[in-house]
Amino acid sequence: MKWSLNTYQTGQDWELDYMIDIVKKTGYHGIEFLMDFDQKHGLEWNTPREKWDEVKSKMAAAELDFASLTSCQNFHSPDESERAQSVERVKKVIDMADFFDCKHIRVLGDRFTDETRETVVKNVGECLGELGVYAQTYGIAVSIEMHSSFTAPDGAMEAIQIANQPNVGVVFNCVWPDVTMDTVDAFHDRIAPHITMVHTHGVEAPKTFGFYRRMFAKLNEIGFDGYISNESAYTGPDPEKVLALYVGLYRAFTGE
Repeated sequence: MKWSLNTYQTGQDWELDYMIDIVKKTGYHGIEFLMDFDQKHGLEWNTPREKWDEVKSKMAAAELDFASLTSCQNFHSPDESERAQSVERVKKVIDMADFFDCKHIRVLGDRFTDETRETVVKNVGECLGELGVYAQTYGIAVSIEMHSSFTAPDGAMEAIQIANQPNVGVVFNCVWPDVTMDTVDAFHDRIAPHITMVHTHGVEAPKTFGFYRRMFAKLNEIGFDGYISNESAYTGPDPEKVLALYVGLYRAFTGE
């Protein structure tokens, strides 16, 4: 497994040079660049091509990977033209990922009600399928995050089945809805074959610490070699110390 920093909140106000420096110092292998939040790293679906070269050269100099380009485009709109617009934006993100030698992008589903569930899941799955076909040319995985209405596995599993592409999977968001320590293994066994990336939050929280330990054990069992991304959203006064402690915790979980 490899470790990355998700730029959500923790890095949203960091200039690129500072972010690269602190990520390198604290032992991460890469950065997961969150998009659609106007973060200071400057990577968005419509970032001009000339900016790509600057970011790529700085990451290469620091020997850091592009762990993921994490788009917040979603496909729950009932308007077909809006969904098509989101698909086209994500295709531009895939083009950028290919330039960066980044092999993973994340998208969102993202919301449905009991009344709209069947239609939304179908629409999301079809959009994922189109993106999966487009990304296959580049050898890039397209993953829906288990987030919002797709947090529980049913909707996410149905959507990727509809997509029916070998490079379409899920980002596990480390939320265990209606799961106990007695049922957590069955939960992970269901989603494990489709996990391409993991987003962690407060790993140290007593309420979920046991779930995290079991998750890492299951990932070790299946030989998962993707990115575990820290989305702890820490914004306190000592990010270097805290980010390094998270890396130490992950390594202890995996026996690295």
